Amino acid sequence: MSAQIQFKISHLARVVIFSLFLGNAIWGATLGKVVPLGGLAADLTLDEGRRVLYVANYTANRIDVVSLSDYSVRTSMNVAIQPSSLSLSPDGRYLVVTHFAPQTLPITSNNALTVIDLNTNNRQTFTLSAAPLGVQFGLDGKALVVTVTEFLIFDPATGTTQTLAPLNGVVAKALPAGSTDSPATIVASSLAASGDLGLIYGVLAAGTSDTTVIHFRYDVNTKALIYGGIKPSPALGPRALSVSKDGKTFINGWLYFETDLYIRGKMPTTGVLNIGTHAIDSSRGLIYSQVPSVAASGGTGGTTVASEPPVLQVLDSDNLTVLEKFQLPENAAGKSILSADSNWMYSISESGILAIPVGALSQQKRVVASVEDLVFRTSFCDRQSLSQQITIVDPGGNRVPFGIGSSNSGVTISPSTGVTPATVTVRIDPEAFRTKNGTSAVTLTVTAPDAINLPGTIRVLVNTKEPDQRGTTVNVPGNLVDLLSDPSRDRFYILRKDTNQILVFDGATNSQIATLKTSTAPLQMAFSFDRKYLMVANDRTYGLRVYDLETLQEVAPVKFPGAIAPRSVACSSRLCLAAVRDESSTPKIASFDLATRRVSILTSLGVYKNEILEGTTLVASSNGASILLIQTDGTAMLYNAVADAFTISRKLAGQVTGAYAASNFDQYVVGNQLLNASLVSIRTMDTSIGLSSGFAFIDQSAIRVGAASSSSPGIIQRVNLPAGDAVRATRLIEAPIVVDIAPTGGAGGAAAGASLNAFTRTLAPLANRSSIIVMTTSGFTVLPWVYDAATASPRLERVSNAADQSASVAPGSLITITGRDLSPINLANSALPLPTALGESCLTINGLPVPVLFVSPTQINAQLPFQVDGNVTMVLRTPGGVSDNYNLTMLPAAPIIFRSVLEGADSTVPAVVRAANNGLVTVSNPVHKDDTLTIYLSGMGNTSPAIPAGTPGPSDPLPSVLIPPTVTLGGVQLPVSFAGLTPGEIGVYQINVTVNRRINSGLQVPLVVTQSGNSSTVNLRVVD
Repeated sequence: MSAQIQFKISHLARVVIFSLFLGNAIWGATLGKVVPLGGLAADLTLDEGRRVLYVANYTANRIDVVSLSDYSVRTSMNVAIQPSSLSLSPDGRYLVVTHFAPQTLPITSNNALTVIDLNTNNRQTFTLSAAPLGVQFGLDGKALVVTVTEFLIFDPATGTTQTLAPLNGVVAKALPAGSTDSPATIVASSLAASGDLGLIYGVLAAGTSDTTVIHFRYDVNTKALIYGGIKPSPALGPRALSVSKDGKTFINGWLYFETDLYIRGKMPTTGVLNIGTHAIDSSRGLIYSQVPSVAASGGTGGTTVASEPPVLQVLDSDNLTVLEKFQLPENAAGKSILSADSNWMYSISESGILAIPVGALSQQKRVVASVEDLVFRTSFCDRQSLSQQITIVDPGGNRVPFGIGSSNSGVTISPSTGVTPATVTVRIDPEAFRTKNGTSAVTLTVTAPDAINLPGTIRVLVNTKEPDQRGTTVNVPGNLVDLLSDPSRDRFYILRKDTNQILVFDGATNSQIATLKTSTAPLQMAFSFDRKYLMVANDRTYGLRVYDLETLQEVAPVKFPGAIAPRSVACSSRLCLAAVRDESSTPKIASFDLATRRVSILTSLGVYKNEILEGTTLVASSNGASILLIQTDGTAMLYNAVADAFTISRKLAGQVTGAYAASNFDQYVVGNQLLNASLVSIRTMDTSIGLSSGFAFIDQSAIRVGAASSSSPGIIQRVNLPAGDAVRATRLIEAPIVVDIAPTGGAGGAAAGASLNAFTRTLAPLANRSSIIVMTTSGFTVLPWVYDAATASPRLERVSNAADQSASVAPGSLITITGRDLSPINLANSALPLPTALGESCLTINGLPVPVLFVSPTQINAQLPFQVDGNVTMVLRTPGGVSDNYNLTMLPAAPIIFRSVLEGADSTVPAVVRAANNGLVTVSNPVHKDDTLTIYLSGMGNTSPAIPAGTPGPSDPLPSVLIPPTVTLGGVQLPVSFAGLTPGEIGVYQINVTVNRRINSGLQVPLVVTQSGNSSTVNLRVVD
């Protein structure tokens, strides 16, 4: 058989095999194939030379051999009691199996080790003096065996054992176990090696309660062994371990380590030991992980039952950012290994083995939306339906059915179902949001039963504003948690927590210029005192990432010892401080040196104990003189750089949440309280801004922002610091990010109900006082420095009919409004239908928006709505404010004949046209008897069918007026063939009449149009 034919058959087989791994479970379409074993698996190893998996079936007392050709159990090797772990020698000859069977006295324990020669099938069993926890071969052909008392080196060729080092503090769980226990909770250990078998890592439970865990690294070349213990909370589950190909990183349970045992990140988890798995794909820079993050129910001893669909997450191996999610047919339940080409992942699962074609993920059925956010911007006056389009695709090119649903009836999708690729239209009804005057967030949920991925959601942001609301918004999707400006470089930085990123923006253009990866779950940024470096504190990382601000490149991190996570950081001129969370003890304050990367836990905070609450936040004054420490229970402390000590501690009264800031003039802000140099509250600022969100000291003045809620208008306000008074409140286009909680807590422990973001920094003045950035609901809002410059309130002085400037108006009339400060600009509209807001001027009658044609400081041209008449109230809103009420009377009908100005003429002529020559009636183009005339008017009222104001009259059907008019010429009534809206025109009516021969001739023959008791008269020349 030729090589080419072999390749084709192999490729075809691979496609067929991949297709077998897309099945349907109770959760819908899933990825992977389950191989049931009829027992509980404890460990597995891969023999690619023989194309099989060896699985330690702990409860069935055998080694199941799973074929990689058809994923069936080819054979089973019966072995001694309870095979708990196994490993294959580098040459593929020896399979070493350990047996974990410590029995409760008086039953004799059966702890042992079996060597299987796979070439001859000869087997030899060796009794061990202590329970074996795991085995793993190194590149030297010898196996590292870990028992509860020691580390052993075992040579399978000779059967000799050498003690490497003692192991203290580990206690084996005795059999028999509880009915809900599994190998993960009984053996409670796992070993794995790097790709070249040069480094071996392991995780061991130090006691029977899983509260303390030992992790170790063994260097096969140097025979060096290091290990240490931690007390993770919750338990370190799933009980699995995976190692990168180069051995530089590894994962124990939900903790992500570097080779020096530094914890670089952790995954959200509930600490379940018997559900989940992970594997590091070094070739693609990915991690495949199932780590349950939703609390489950049932089971004891670290076991549980599934309470959520099993999901395989694809993570960025640099910082654990979730890139994709795929549905599995069942839960993984322990260790996973990758094939040599990283195309297959084999995992212990609830039924036995789960085989997942991770190398073919891009080819599988998936559904992905083209955007994360859709932003609609409307206004109080804009009642038109708005729409945008998004595309739904399968990146692999498959045709996959999908559906989209909305969490708000004011947002609709058409079509709401389809097949990829497809374009759908998202439409909003502004009427559903008109009372918000801020930004409302609506969730669109994409579902696809045939897709193996979880498509996620789309955020629809609907901004409804009034003209006095200031600022221009820039959409930035995601969970934004911190904002910091860099005046020396005219930049600002936004921290996006859900994707573990720093977003870098240019202050001159407000455009994004860079994206920097952070560690997992970033919380806060801080500058080094010299402003050369940017540091990021994280919720789930045991160190600080550091970035050179000149190059925007990452430099060496600051690694914190053990399981200490720096969650807030600030630098004075003397030293840098971090509020750290210790997995095994009370949170504390640590100091660190950026030059040496040396970290130490402070022995005390001056005369105070070094005990803080979990939500503690730090901020430094920019001159480096002090660092403010604020805790979620209201305790504030002050570090003084000159004294190199915490000199003040004080409990603040009232609600303590929201904005925090430190000035260069010994003033501080926490929430709505302004504090002096002794942290005494000298002023509680008013609550008119709503929930406190951001505060910025500017020399000896300040600005603060807040909002009632995330969907309300924001408020920005200047603060007169000498008096402590807040002045000149101005409404923002949308709310800054706010925290709607009032956390409380006790000394020495985590605050009850404390939020990870109880304190917020959402305000950043930029360089040279060019503009102000506010982190807001949809991203950020840009304000000019003089955002609150005084503008005059509008004043309405006169409303007249546009046809003849008289005071008679009716529903649908075109009108002219004169006054002062009606608009900051001159702007004419050419779009149809007419907008109800133009040039930031918004006109209403009885609260109903009015379509507008033209605005200027002294005049507005508009069309009155059809829905109202009688005594009505007109109000104009502009950036300068809201006008006083203007009361007028709208008649049911007020027919006014338009006047036209002829070219070169000084006077107007009536808008009456002869059908004979399509010319205006003038002295030189008089009315003839038997002529057909068209009279153009304004103010004839409602029609049938009804036509919305601002919309041109249709030609089919023709809208006729509801109140019939009468027309006389020289006192003789003319027959009316049509009276209604003129097709294609807005607010223009026409009456078609025929001139009677009985009419007398004359130069000034009166033409009178009467409707509902109101009339309009013009004089026409009539000839025979």
